[in-house]
Amino acid sequence: MRTQDVRFMESGRNLSDDAIRSIVRRSRGEEFRSQRGFGTYQRKKNEFVNNLSAIRDGWFYDTVSFGAGAAFATTLMFQTPQSGAKLLNSTNLTGQGGQLPAGTTLVIYRMRVAISQLAVPVDYANIVANVTFEFKVNNTPIYQCTPDFFPSGFGPVTYSAANVGTVPAGSAALTSSNNGLPTQNATYEFQYPYQLGSQENFNVVLTPQSAFNLTAATGVNPLGVGVTIRVYLDGVKQQNVTS
Repeated sequence: MRTQDVRFMESGRNLSDDAIRSIVRRSRGEEFRSQRGFGTYQRKKNEFVNNLSAIRDGWFYDTVSFGAGAAFATTLMFQTPQSGAKLLNSTNLTGQGGQLPAGTTLVIYRMRVAISQLAVPVDYANIVANVTFEFKVNNTPIYQCTPDFFPSGFGPVTYSAANVGTVPAGSAALTSSNNGLPTQNATYEFQYPYQLGSQENFNVVLTPQSAFNLTAATGVNPLGVGVTIRVYLDGVKQQNVTS
């Protein structure tokens, strides 16, 4: 783009040469696009410059597991950051826990609740029917619902097969459960996204409104294997970039 074109596009405004050069760089995508891939930056070649922000698709997740036969207990999630005892497959939250890391904000467009496909049908049904989901910021409830309101939008397809004919003693029907259809469109997207600020206290609370125990690992058919639940805060993450 020529300088004259920029002057024309600016409808006769008297711009400095530096301002014109900045507009030209923006028009070429040089000022806001990262050469390394995802996200936007205010500089082209160096992502590690003080006082700049990286903006990209982002999410934070946390995981809780209950063993076979265990009581489903009230659980506060996102309270323990990633550490030697809690690895990346459990959470990607770093810092002190209970807050986003310093310099990071998250505009939440959707929440996802993934319930392990290994859960036996009765455990899955009890979780959906009896457990409530609360997202709280500074101890104020922002969203309250049951887990099935926030489907995961991913995971294996659900399969089920009934017994045909006579089967050996101890056999059980093949089942696999999933919280919603395994497609990215099968999630609840907020009409009004919620912005979670840097170092703002938050948690997700899972509460059994009616007490129940998960299926035991012995003496029943099918055998209980416990359950793992993973909660995702999914949206756009902005992070301060420092050298």
